[in-house]
Amino acid sequence: MPSEPVAAGRYRPRAGAWGVLVGCVAASCAPAEPPAPVPHGFEMRPEPVPLEEPPTAAAAPAVPLRYPASRRPWLGVEVEDLPSGLPGVRIVRVLRGSPAAEAALQPGDELLSVGGTRLDAPSDLVQALGRFGLAADVPLSVKRGSEHRVFRATLRGQPQFEDLLRLAFVGLEAPTISGVVTFQGEAASLAELRGKVVLLEFWASWCEVCRYLAPVLGRWQRTYRPAGLEVVGVTIDPPDVAAKAAARAGMSYTLASDAGGDVTENYLASQIPAVFVIDRRGIIADVMVGVAQARLDEVHALVERLLDEREAGGARVHGG
Repeated sequence: MPSEPVAAGRYRPRAGAWGVLVGCVAASCAPAEPPAPVPHGFEMRPEPVPLEEPPTAAAAPAVPLRYPASRRPWLGVEVEDLPSGLPGVRIVRVLRGSPAAEAALQPGDELLSVGGTRLDAPSDLVQALGRFGLAADVPLSVKRGSEHRVFRATLRGQPQFEDLLRLAFVGLEAPTISGVVTFQGEAASLAELRGKVVLLEFWASWCEVCRYLAPVLGRWQRTYRPAGLEVVGVTIDPPDVAAKAAARAGMSYTLASDAGGDVTENYLASQIPAVFVIDRRGIIADVMVGVAQARLDEVHALVERLLDEREAGGARVHGG
């Protein structure tokens, strides 16, 4: 068992909101630590322009980072293309604790330029940010509704990928799961599992590390299912391919094919294995990317705590 997290590989994202997030499509991709490819260009901070209330996600608990940030300049936004012919990119998500959140940028804002560099595609954002160093104070031209405004952002180092997912999801309600084909087990949606603790795993037939993780998750399912644990695995592999791989790996829990990739995209699960820990209220308590014994121990302990909890008010951020 590796002592440091090992992510088996990355999905190749589809066009659209995935923006500039690209990665490996074969099991040969095996980074030695949680890598940090940007879900659609992440980077930013505030300026002396009228500051609006931060996005609704800011109401969720603060999420501490687990790993040292990289030296790559980071803004903290997920962006997508605008309709053909229109300049700029649309902000889809603003991560809590990011320079973008501090700048009061909001989902729906259209980012037109960074530091005077025009943006026409998500990849332009990453390139523009790469021209600046950490702590750079960068002007951002933004269209909000019918207004054109200028914000300023102080760039910071980009968090590792697991931390990006934790910033995006921990403390918030888990995205719905629909349109998948369940080829093993019964549950086809998270709504059916409300009231249970859920481990939602994203995996693939070619993922070597996923094959290691499968028996661990299967053992937890057998041990804790009577107490209310359900493990669900989701893959973009078609059902026939996934079923053969699952049989070889001895995967004994509920499995579903997300061949269209919509659920995988909604969870930004471009690196696998990725495991989302969801509490009885449907709130994401933690996210683990890759496999490391220390993280498995933490997730194991978290699952036991969540199983001991009954309907309790207030969201919690676990795993400090």
